[in-house]
Amino acid sequence: RMQRGIRRAAVSTTDVATPTSLDSKGPASAKSDEFVVAILGDLHLDPRKMEDYYIGRDHFMPILADAAKNQVNTTLVSLGDLGESKSVRPEETTELFAGTTACHKLASEFLSSFGVPYEVIGGNHDLEGIDEFRTDEANLKVFLNLHGKPTPHFSRIVAEKTMLVGLSSTVFRTAKYTSHEVTIDDEQLKWFEDLVKSHPAQEGWKLFVFSHAPPIGSGLRVLQENHVVNGCCWLNHSGGATTRKFIELVREHRCIKGWFSGHFHLGQDYQDSITFPTIPRDLGPYPNRGSCVF
Repeated sequence: RMQRGIRRAAVSTTDVATPTSLDSKGPASAKSDEFVVAILGDLHLDPRKMEDYYIGRDHFMPILADAAKNQVNTTLVSLGDLGESKSVRPEETTELFAGTTACHKLASEFLSSFGVPYEVIGGNHDLEGIDEFRTDEANLKVFLNLHGKPTPHFSRIVAEKTMLVGLSSTVFRTAKYTSHEVTIDDEQLKWFEDLVKSHPAQEGWKLFVFSHAPPIGSGLRVLQENHVVNGCCWLNHSGGATTRKFIELVREHRCIKGWFSGHFHLGQDYQDSITFPTIPRDLGPYPNRGSCVF
């Protein structure tokens, strides 16, 4: 699980015209375009197996320590699906662990243990506390409170004109079709559209987006027999016009430089686990993925 559940990325942008020091103290001083983002995929934490997760965390720690030493702005982002979708106390209860208060408390403790600020977005299992909570709203409130989130979405400036942006799934019990569709509600979608419009590439903005599932049109490898046929493969899979909205925004707004997602548990062992902005003209609309790497 650790190989497919944790990924890491150290990202630095380099096209800021006049780099300046963020802090003059310490042995080194980061430039204004330098930052590090540690990205965790579907953790599906199981409290019976935390030793494995801490071993995985320790792979990150030297990278984070080096960033701190050099005063580089560092953030951790979790792509959601924080808890195991089964009972973790099968002798006592059949209650699923995912989405429960206990799940989100454990996840908050684990994510905080990296020693850097963290952001988290909701996946299709993060409101799955169906025995504890009667409504999505009650489950979402606990998710937000325990992770210190004022809203399901987030934006965070990490370097000069460089922003991390996250969108959460907010529907489980009230899903029209499958509960495991990753649904970005209309309020978040409107917020996201306004955000990308107000941070244009022409002014030097670079946005990196995080969602549990990828948008349709990203070109990433998917699981036909599981997510596709069950209608839970892409963001707002059954949403009609909103299904296409995400890739349309990517194509229109070149400030979106990267989009990170999890959901499929496939890791990065495939050629199409990463896709790039353009394809040959004879294969489709050009460019069909804006300026974004998925």
